[in-house]
Order: sequence, then C-alpha cells, then structure tokens
Amino acid sequence: MAELNTARIHEKLKAKKNLLLHRIRRAGRAGRLELARRLRISNTRVCEMVQEMLDEKLLIEDFPGKDRRGRLPVPVELNPKHGHLVGFDMEAKRLRLTIVDFQGAVVWQTHKPFVAPGERGKLVAALLDYIESNVASVRNRFEPLLGIGLAAAGVVDAQAGVILHYDLIPAARDIPLRDLASASLGLPAVLENNIRMLTLGEWMGGAGRQLSSFVCVAVRSGLACGIVMNGRLFVGSHGFAGEVGYMPLPTAGSPARWKTLNATVSEQALGVNAEAADFRLPEAVARHAGELLGSQLASIAIVLDPEAILLAGGLLHPDGPLWGPAESAFHRFVFPEIGKRVPLVAAALGPFGAAIGATHRCFEMLYPVETGAH
Repeated sequence: MAELNTARIHEKLKAKKNLLLHRIRRAGRAGRLELARRLRISNTRVCEMVQEMLDEKLLIEDFPGKDRRGRLPVPVELNPKHGHLVGFDMEAKRLRLTIVDFQGAVVWQTHKPFVAPGERGKLVAALLDYIESNVASVRNRFEPLLGIGLAAAGVVDAQAGVILHYDLIPAARDIPLRDLASASLGLPAVLENNIRMLTLGEWMGGAGRQLSSFVCVAVRSGLACGIVMNGRLFVGSHGFAGEVGYMPLPTAGSPARWKTLNATVSEQALGVNAEAADFRLPEAVARHAGELLGSQLASIAIVLDPEAILLAGGLLHPDGPLWGPAESAFHRFVFPEIGKRVPLVAAALGPFGAAIGATHRCFEMLYPVETGAH
C-alpha cells in the first residue's frame, strides 16, 4: 500500500512538472513567479521543479551576460537542443513532413503530391516509405528524435492509433498507422485526425494563440473542423467531433440525392489544387460553394458560440475564391448577436499547419499532464 501511494505521489509530481513544461513551451519563456501564479502552485515548489528541469537540460535560463547577478527575475525557456519531434500530415492529394526543435520551432520540412494507390497494402507501403525515407535522410542532423505525431485524413480512432476510413481514399480502411510508423522508426508515435492537429497547431502558435474557445474549419482535399473549448482540444465523447464534411446539405429533391459538404465544397469536389499558384474557379461555382459553406459556418457558430471561427486552406484564404461568398452567407444566416461577436479569421500556419500541430500532439504524448495518461 505504501509503495502504491508513493507511486501515485510520484506520478502527480511528474504531471505537475509536465504542466510547467507545457506552459513554458506555449509562452515561449516565463519567469518562476509568473508560472506559480498562473498554475496556482507555490513559488517554492515551482522553483524546485524548474531547477530539476534545468539540471536535466530540459530548460535553459534566459538572462544577459555570463553571470546571473542580483535578484532580478530570470525567465526560463525550453532547451531547443534537448531533442526534435517529427510531424507527418496525410491528405488525399499530398503528403507533408516537418521536424521541429524542442521549443517547437520548425527546422526542416518537405512535401510531395500524392496519388493514393487503390489497394490497401500498397497504400500502407507508400505512406511508410514516405515517412521512413524522409526521416532517414535527415535523422543524423536532428538527433535525438523523440517521437512522431501523425496527422491522418479521414475518420480515425486516436486511442487505437488506427485510420478507420476516408471517403476520398477508399483503400484507407483499418490502417494501424501509429503502431506501424512507431515500429518502423523506433520512436513513440501518436495519431489523430489531421484537422484536429491543424487546430492544435493554430492554438499553440497561430491565429488561435490568444483564444480559449474557437473552431477551425479547413477546406483542403476534404473538409473538416477542429474545436478548442475552454483551452482544451475537444474530441467528443467517442473521438469523432468536428467531422463536418459529413454534414448533409438538404436541397430540393429526394434526400437520397442530397450531398455532403465534402462532396460539394472540398478541393476534391471542386476539382482544384488550391496550393497551385494559378488555380481558378468559375465565379458561379465559387459563389455557390462559398454560400453553402457560409451557411454551415453560421450553424456552427449558433451551436457553439465560439470566440472566433478560423478558416484554413488555400480555398479559404482571404484573397481566395470562397472567402467573400462564405463571409456574406455567414452574416446572412447567423443571428446578429453572434455575428457581431464571432469573427471569421484567417488561419496563420499555412500548408504545414497540421504537420506542425502533430508535433505539438507528440509533445503532449511524451509529457502528459494527466495522471494515468500514456
């Protein structure tokens, strides 16, 4: 019994240290007194934990000169050389991979167009080959690698680490990508839906950084959204929150002929590559797709009443073809009290946002703040 209590105390202390790490990583740097106030932990205890992490080379002190003098507050920050994290992002049309240092700064990234094989085995082989070959090509430059976050398109079981299915890639069914990638690279791995990863990235270091409750809607190869509520990524009771691409669009005619947002507004549905410099959409097509999207944004705002709605993807750039009609439809259908308070905001991280978010999720896996988490 005594051993069990000791283990629980140790686990709680470790979770507090990890919470401290997360706070410093999100802030960039922070002073001990500030950390104690924000986390409601005694200043003495914070100082002890910070010193332990300084000794472990997890943190470094940020003060001018060679010597620390006087009693001025000395901020601490994560040690960028402690290790690196890998982030992978899979779409129907493209693959991306990025590496960040321990502070979260991007140090390397690559991408390629992707045509998914029609057979499940060949699809798995193609995904693993992309990850393995790129990591192998730069691994000696970024040792130690601490883990990999996998941002997967489609409906995923994050707890099991499995891609369940993705309508735009029929072969993507029941793929245990987390365990396959972990075994291949010899690294801890975590898998989550790519738009939730994008949302986490925007919250950590993008347009959602100052927000505690927001929705991020992304129109890429497919369409989905991520939700942050009260400073936490919301995944729903069963892990499937945010799959707005599957929302039906009731139109005239039989319900059997109604389409989903994915089948109407996504890059795949519109037949474009929004990352190409010269992509075009006919004005009538852009207006129709944007108005459909804007009406659904209004519904999301009415249900959740977020601080803001972030819009991501090339089609939803402020200068892109869908922004204007989507914004107009949003304000037409949302009731004024929400419309005046919930702005539509352009996402900030660009095409690698989901891969960057995957590295943040990997950091959360490696340094859990909840006891019993793995």
